[in-house]
Amino acid sequence: MSGILYGLGVGPGDPELLTLKAKAILEQVPVLAVPVSQRGEESLALQVVRPFTRPDQEIMNLFMPMTRDRNYLERAWDAAAAELLTVLVAGRDVAFLTLGDASLYSTYSYLMERLQRLKPDLQIVTVPGITSFAAAAARLNVPLAVGDEPLAIIPALKDPAVLKEYLTLFPNLVLMKVARRYDAIVSVLEEAGVAGPGVAGQAYLASRCGCPGESYSRDITAEKGKKQDYLSLIIVKRAVGAS
Repeated sequence: MSGILYGLGVGPGDPELLTLKAKAILEQVPVLAVPVSQRGEESLALQVVRPFTRPDQEIMNLFMPMTRDRNYLERAWDAAAAELLTVLVAGRDVAFLTLGDASLYSTYSYLMERLQRLKPDLQIVTVPGITSFAAAAARLNVPLAVGDEPLAIIPALKDPAVLKEYLTLFPNLVLMKVARRYDAIVSVLEEAGVAGPGVAGQAYLASRCGCPGESYSRDITAEKGKKQDYLSLIIVKRAVGAS
């Protein structure tokens, strides 16, 4: 009988934000699978759950390169899925660890899809986790949305100019992975009147939420020209009626 694959969202970085269900699974599975972008490094997701792991648990480091080369990524996902399947068909349960939530912009989704295709009868249990933006909003004491307001979650923007259209459609936005184009993004927000002095709305920067070295800023314009951490996001609260 094949083992069970657990996809565990371990939250943004604070071990205390791990769900009770994820903790219970962590404490009983024999194998932990963790994505690493560089060989030899320790996964941040693994660091989060270290207080709940056992010395006898096997750690599988699955190489997931940080690249935009889709073909290279596909090969890495295929290789990782095959490695996972070897352990699962041997009857061992595996918990795949992913930061934040397992179903939101996670490598786990690509692996799950491949494993479902390779072995349709494989038992898979996905456990949700607290997202970085939910944790950041809580730390800032800022609501993500109220009433019947919509909320847009936008991944890394290749062209910050498209943000102008999003700002006309949504009163609330979460901009993920803003580090690479931070200054350009803030410039668009300034032009739209949601950043800078005397604005109608508000924008907040959160970096490494729940992790060592976490920081928050209510003045995102003051952060222009600085190197931003990879784990950075911006929460935008556009005032109702603002253009």
